[in-house]
Amino acid sequence: MATWRSRVNVSSMRRAGRRSFATALACLLIAVFCVPALSADDPDNRFLSAAQDRTFIMRALERERMAVPPQLAVTGVTVPHHLLAADLIARGILAASGGTYERVLILSPDHFRALKTPFGITTGDLPTVMGELPADRALAEKILRASPLFADVGTVPREHGVHAVSPFVRAVFPRARVVAITTATNSTPADWREAAELLSGLVGRETLIVQSTDFSHFLPVATAVLRDQETLAALASGDPDAVLPLTQPAHLDSKASQFIQTALQRKLHGAAPIIIANRNANEYSPTHGPTTSYVVMAFTPQPDQGWRLGYSDQHVMYFGGDVYLGRGWTQPLMRPDTADWLAAQIKNLTGGHPLAINLEGVVLEEDPAGANGAQHLMLARLAMPVLGRLGVTAANLANNHAYDFGEAGFDETTRLLDAVGIKAVHHAALADLGGAKVLPLTFKRGYFFDHPVIRSLSQLDPVCASQGASPLIVLPHWGGDYTAVAQDFESQVLDKLATCGVSAVIGAHSHQASSKVELRAGGALQSVFSMGNLIFDQSGPAVSGSLVELRVFRQGTITLRIIPVPNLFESVKSR
Repeated sequence: MATWRSRVNVSSMRRAGRRSFATALACLLIAVFCVPALSADDPDNRFLSAAQDRTFIMRALERERMAVPPQLAVTGVTVPHHLLAADLIARGILAASGGTYERVLILSPDHFRALKTPFGITTGDLPTVMGELPADRALAEKILRASPLFADVGTVPREHGVHAVSPFVRAVFPRARVVAITTATNSTPADWREAAELLSGLVGRETLIVQSTDFSHFLPVATAVLRDQETLAALASGDPDAVLPLTQPAHLDSKASQFIQTALQRKLHGAAPIIIANRNANEYSPTHGPTTSYVVMAFTPQPDQGWRLGYSDQHVMYFGGDVYLGRGWTQPLMRPDTADWLAAQIKNLTGGHPLAINLEGVVLEEDPAGANGAQHLMLARLAMPVLGRLGVTAANLANNHAYDFGEAGFDETTRLLDAVGIKAVHHAALADLGGAKVLPLTFKRGYFFDHPVIRSLSQLDPVCASQGASPLIVLPHWGGDYTAVAQDFESQVLDKLATCGVSAVIGAHSHQASSKVELRAGGALQSVFSMGNLIFDQSGPAVSGSLVELRVFRQGTITLRIIPVPNLFESVKSR
C-alpha cells in the first residue's frame, strides 16, 4: 500500500496545465462564495471551462487509473462536480471501469433552480470534449410519460452537475447511452420516494448510476470536517432514510440525489456503499476562508471485496473478533494445509491489509502441568504461524482470558507476539497502529486471576482527558455472552465516549456479531457492539462472526464497514 501520510501535491495539478488548474480553482471559489441559487447567465461558463480541456480530463484519469481495473461489480458511484477535484471525479468513474453498462444514469442537483417540477430529465445527446454521449431517448420518454414529476430539460447546457462529469463518463464508457436527471432544491422526500420507485422499474440492472454531488458547503475547514464525519456515518449505512436528518448544503448539496441513488442501489442490486475518498477543497488550495467537501462512493453487491478499492490517501485496516487457536483447533492445526486454508479465507476478505484481532487466551511454548480445559491455552508452534499467515499486525490482550495463567502467562504471550512482529496491545494503554490510535478496555473479569477492569463510568474520565491525534478507536471487551446489542451500561458508556472525541468503538467478547454500525452524537461516534468470533471452537446458531473495516481519510474522518465471516470452525471440521 502506498504511503498513507502523503499529501495532495498541487504542483502535479499544475502539470496538468496551468490554465486548466486556474480555471478549475476559479470554479471552486465561485461555487464557495456564491449565493446558493447560481446564475445560469455566465458568459465565460467558468464552472465548465476546464471540462473543455481534453488534456486536463485525460491527466486526471491517468493519475487515478489502476494498473488493472478493479475486479469488483460496481453498480453506482458518487463523485464531485467541482473540477478542482477532477482527480476524485476520475477515481469514482474508474472504480466502475471493470464493468460493462448499456447506459449511465447521471443524478445531479439543479444548481440554477430552473426546474418548475421536482425533477428534470435530459432528452438530447450530451456533447463532451471526449466525444458525444448519445441520449437514451427511449428511457427518457418512458419516464416523462410515466410521471408529471419530471420535465424535459433538453441537454441542460450550463448545468455543471451534469457536464463536469460527462467527459469522464464518455472517456471510460464510450459506448454507453446516457440520461441525466436534475433534482430540484425544493423537492420533497415524498417526491424522492416516488421517483425512486418509478426508476427502479425502468432503468434496468445494466445501468451504472453516477451521482454528481458535492458535500459540505460554505463552512470553515474544522466545521466542514465535523459535518463530513456526520455525513460519512449516515452514508455508510446504505439506508436511504439516513439522508433525511442531514442539512442542505451544510452536509451535501443534493439530498434528493443521494436518497434516490441509495434507494435504487438497495432495491435493484442489494448493493452496499464503500466510501473511497473524503477531502475538502482546502487540501488543494489552503485558505482561511470557507471550503467545500468531496466524497467518493462506490456501490457494490460484493461489499466483502471492498478492499479491492484502495488508494494512497487513506489508511485501510481490519479488526477481527475473538481468536482462540487452542482446544478444538489444536488437531486441525496439526494438518499442514489448515493454516493455508485459514489464510485464504481471511485474506479473501481483507486483501492482506493489516489485521488487529482479539486474542482470547494465552500463548505458551509448552502445555503447563496442571492446566485445565477452562484455561484458554494456545501452543506457540501452532498458533504463531497461523497469526502470521493471516496478516495479523496487532493482538488485543485486554480480555478476560489473557490472564488465565496469571501475570507470567500474560508476559510470555506478549513476548512471543513481539518476537514475530505482532504488537500486543493492553488494557488502558494507548497504542498507535499506524493510521489510527486504539485504546483497549476490558469490562470483564478473568476466571482465574485478578486483573484491571472498567467497572464504572468515572473510570472513563482519563479517556476524555487523553485526546491526541484523531481518530481514536476504543476496543472494549464487554457484554453478555451471545448478545449483539448494547445493554443499559454499555449504552451509557457509548454516550460518554461520544462526548469525549472518540471516533469509533469496536467491541468483542460476546461470540455473536452485531449486524450494523450504530451512530451516536449525530454520527460523531460510530460503534460496532461486537464482532463476535473470528476463529473460535464454537458451533451453533447462537454464535457468529465478522470483520470490521476501518478507513481513515487524511483529514481524520473515518468510516466503518461490517463484513460477515462464516463459522470457520464448522467449515474446517467438514474438510
